[in-house]
This record gives sequence, C-alpha cells and structure tokens, in this order.
Amino acid sequence: MKNQNIMFTRSVPKMSKTRLFRSVLALGIVALIMQVSLPRAQAYDLSSLNGSYADSFSGFHPVGDGPPGGPQPHHPMPINSFGAMYEVGLYTFDGAGGFMARAVFNFSGGVLFGAGWDLNLPGTYTVNADGTGTMTLAGLHRSNFVIGAGGNELKYIGTDPDTGIITSGTMVKQ
Repeated sequence: MKNQNIMFTRSVPKMSKTRLFRSVLALGIVALIMQVSLPRAQAYDLSSLNGSYADSFSGFHPVGDGPPGGPQPHHPMPINSFGAMYEVGLYTFDGAGGFMARAVFNFSGGVLFGAGWDLNLPGTYTVNADGTGTMTLAGLHRSNFVIGAGGNELKYIGTDPDTGIITSGTMVKQ
C-alpha cells in the first residue's frame, strides 16, 4: 500500500506539469488569434459625415451657348464638345443628411465662379451601412461616394444627365 501511495504522489506532479503546459499553450494560441483576427466592418450612417471636409475635383462640362452647367440635350455628345472643369471647396456636413459647400469653380480656364468664397451651395446626402452613399449639390448635381479612412475621406464620382457635367474628386476631413 505504501508503494501505491508513492506512485500516486509522483504521478500527480507530472499530470500537473502537463496540464499546466497545455493550459499555457491554449492561452497563447487564444492570444495569438485575438492579435491577428480581422477587424470588424464599421457600420456607417448619416452621422459618419460630420464636420468640415476639404474638397477638390476635376471633370468636364459641355461647351455650348448657355452657361456652364445649364440644361443639356439628352443625346450622346462628342468628346470635343466638353471643356475642363475644376473646383475647390469646403463642405460642412451636419451629421443628419445635409451639408453646405463653399466652393470656387473654374470652367475651361475662364472666369472663376465664387472667387471671393461667396458661393454657398446647400446639399443633401445619404449613407448606406457599408459606407457608400450619394450627395446632391444644390439640388442639381448628384454624386456617388464611398467613405474611407474611418470617415476621414470621401472618394466620389458624379455624372449629371441634366447638365452633362462629369466629375471625380476626393474630400479629406479637416
């Protein structure tokens, strides 16, 4: 009986060491998995755009007898009937679906519109849970965008069938 007792007490430390090793190994694996796990997708909403964003875009506008950005015919136009268009602006989003844009436009190297930063254009926007959305500037020009950098950047394109304006740009949160 004495020998059985000795064998039992000697085997307990071996089992404890094995269990301890397995537990430490399991904790290490769990910690490693937590470190390399993929980040969760961020859910976006209207409040994802809040505050001021510096904007710059370039694009094309139809060249014709009317003012730039005016109504255009709904038929395909040759590329040589378009002129270059540039814009810089400060867009301030309210986090609830509205924004105000202070912008300066240049159409085909001509006169700057809003050169005194006095051109204030209202707009609206929508945001989908995946960070895509639309914005409409002054009720006329609609753009599709995607939010990047956790809400600090917008990349967008716009094609307007009524005015013929085509744009592409980036906004960066200030």
